[in-house]
Amino acid sequence: MEMNKKGYQAVFPGALYAGFGSLLEIPDILVREGAGKAVLLLDDALKENSEIRGLQERLGASLAGTLTGLPIEPSRDSIRGVYDVVLEKGGDLLIAAGGGSIMDMAKVVAAALTNETFAESGFCDTSLIRKKALPTVMVPTTAGTGAEATPNAIFLIPEQELKAGLVSPQFTASYCVLDPALTLGLPRNLTASTGMDALCHAIESYLSKKANLFSRMLSGYAAALIVANIERACEDGFDREARENMLLGSFIAGMCLSTSGTVAVHALSYPLGGKFHIPHGVSNAILLPEVLKVNLPYCREQYRQLADLMLPEAEWSREEKPERFVEYVELLCRRLRIPENLTEYGVGEEEVEFLTKQAMEVRRLLDQNPHALSEEEIAGVYRKLLK
Repeated sequence: MEMNKKGYQAVFPGALYAGFGSLLEIPDILVREGAGKAVLLLDDALKENSEIRGLQERLGASLAGTLTGLPIEPSRDSIRGVYDVVLEKGGDLLIAAGGGSIMDMAKVVAAALTNETFAESGFCDTSLIRKKALPTVMVPTTAGTGAEATPNAIFLIPEQELKAGLVSPQFTASYCVLDPALTLGLPRNLTASTGMDALCHAIESYLSKKANLFSRMLSGYAAALIVANIERACEDGFDREARENMLLGSFIAGMCLSTSGTVAVHALSYPLGGKFHIPHGVSNAILLPEVLKVNLPYCREQYRQLADLMLPEAEWSREEKPERFVEYVELLCRRLRIPENLTEYGVGEEEVEFLTKQAMEVRRLLDQNPHALSEEEIAGVYRKLLK
């Protein structure tokens, strides 16, 4: 089994509360932290959610404010806006309830509020984060980005038509609350795209050059949990068991990112999100089968292992497992109605050179890919998705 032989480290959230009703733990968290001016960053889709309304009532005067109308794709300007509001309110703890963008924004703001020079850098230079961030409570409402479990934050750089990532141990959540009730009834398309994003995290972290025994234990289990439940969750948005398992699988896959990280799928996805604003989970899901094909000659053993973990009942010979694994992932995307190409998002042949150059700049991820992708191979992946 080829994997990184050097030492490794992992950064995990401080505490986890999971299961139906776990949202009720948040008032006690505020008491434990001595927080009297919590600020809630809330996804607009949850403004009328009864569970959230109940939380706001229980927090009472300890909730200094609720911020809504937050952007789907945070930029430095929008982060600055949230930072200014929280600073004005004297916020001493941040609660983020929503998808990855809401949680990433909370991470950056929490660190900036205790590290003024980081804020003054335009939220760019994480080396300036030297003090502990404000306490954060991450409440994911999709399954998902896994952002609640990572020390990463993704934001849009409009002038470069690119998405970029920041990494800091201080972005790691103080508390994660996984309450599946908040995911009940999510639309099928959102369930599919966010679920495939989580599966990408699990598979990519398993294949990463930085993969290790610990990360593969987590990523293999996460991948198995996701594939066993994603189609059920899509078919019945109120399947409580499937929803709970998807939320847990997404969280575990996210935990892998601090120790092994993602690879080429995410590297090629960032330019698509930055220029064409394709939802992150959708672009990852579109890219996954083609990137798996390019990596196939270099990952046959890892694909066999993933096939055994994800599909233990499959009666495939050892020799055919790698190809069958790739075929399975491709067919899963079709069953989940993931778009098969990029043309419907306005991507044409004339954009391939730009996308390739931008992807080549994402060295943090490409350098961990099990195969060193050339410009020609990256361009080839994009072109195959134009047909």
